[in-house]
Amino acid sequence: MLKKKNTYILMYKNFEVFSFSVDFRRSRTTFLEKLDHFDKAPYGFNQSNIDLNKKLTIFLNTRQIPLQRRGYKEILKATHCRNALSLSFKGHGLSLSNHYWYKRSGENLSYDEINFFTNKWDDSFARALLKEDYVALSKANMNVPDVVTAGWGVKGWLYDPIKGPRLYKLGIHEGNQEEVLGEVLASRLAQKMFKKEEVLSYELETIYGKYASVSSPIIGINEDLIPLSSYLSFEMNILYRSIKVNKSAYNEFLSKLKKEGQEELVTFFIKLNCLKTICFVSDLHFENISMIKNMKSGEIRVAPIYDLGGAFGSSNTAKEHLIHPNKATLLLIYYLYYNLDPEWDYSWYNKDRLVGFEDEIKEVLRKSSFYTPEIMEFIIQIYHQQKETLDEMSDKNRN
Repeated sequence: MLKKKNTYILMYKNFEVFSFSVDFRRSRTTFLEKLDHFDKAPYGFNQSNIDLNKKLTIFLNTRQIPLQRRGYKEILKATHCRNALSLSFKGHGLSLSNHYWYKRSGENLSYDEINFFTNKWDDSFARALLKEDYVALSKANMNVPDVVTAGWGVKGWLYDPIKGPRLYKLGIHEGNQEEVLGEVLASRLAQKMFKKEEVLSYELETIYGKYASVSSPIIGINEDLIPLSSYLSFEMNILYRSIKVNKSAYNEFLSKLKKEGQEELVTFFIKLNCLKTICFVSDLHFENISMIKNMKSGEIRVAPIYDLGGAFGSSNTAKEHLIHPNKATLLLIYYLYYNLDPEWDYSWYNKDRLVGFEDEIKEVLRKSSFYTPEIMEFIIQIYHQQKETLDEMSDKNRN
């Protein structure tokens, strides 16, 4: 039987939601008991006939650095952690994506004292991550949002005295600064295509001699982020994953969403598909799509588009194609597997808002020596080709 010290309470702000035990050695958790405020449990825990142990495992997995994170082994070694689960419990598992945290059974703590939305923290841990300085990391305070921040790329939360919490991302692959440039450029494009609130803004900054895409938290003080994979049914998750190899599955997916009354999501996925098509972004997969729940009103809306890494030919695979002219057309095959449908609603699209965007493509991409004039020209040609298709679809739809 596990010792008392490994019994925890999942907290929502200052509310006790449920208790659970943790076996850090085996990286296992066990749901124990519903507490007074189980109604504030993470999305999906209140569904009938649900396996609470399985749901707990999935929830905690979304709050850990993944095995694919660059520097994963070095991070665990520097922090003396056996696995990502044990790292995520350093401090209290506080996040900037939701207001859930972990408290040991019997521990006396107030959320108001320790949360990162209203309190500054020691960001030496994040700075060590961004420097990839694992010696410094071993000496840093681990009561930080970074221990529960998912994603494959090097990233760290820093606190700006004026702008507040800011997430700095260096990209997934070592030495590939182009991923950052692509993300910033795709963010600018999306902000022109859509409403401002529909896109998370990424700014380009330099930190420790490297480019970083920088953004603010995606949620507010009374909101929580719900991964779309948790929000939608298992059947819808499976259907979405078949879209890449089956064009008809996309419209079937949209049709099912519409039948379920998810009109906002239908519009979102049409817009998302158009964005993927026009800037051939590689990282807009299901795990990078979320909903936002207002914890006061209970209202749920689609989260802004985020995680735009790999856009405009900046992913490792795309770059391999781009440097070989005879393989360059494979870029289209690799990324543009979604065809636009003339029956979709394009009333939101205004092609005039993208006039002159070629200049922004050149402005951003010329910051990297990888984008030779030939490669730059080819990328702009693809952009033009895809934009013309989107323009034609939009015009036909209106007529």
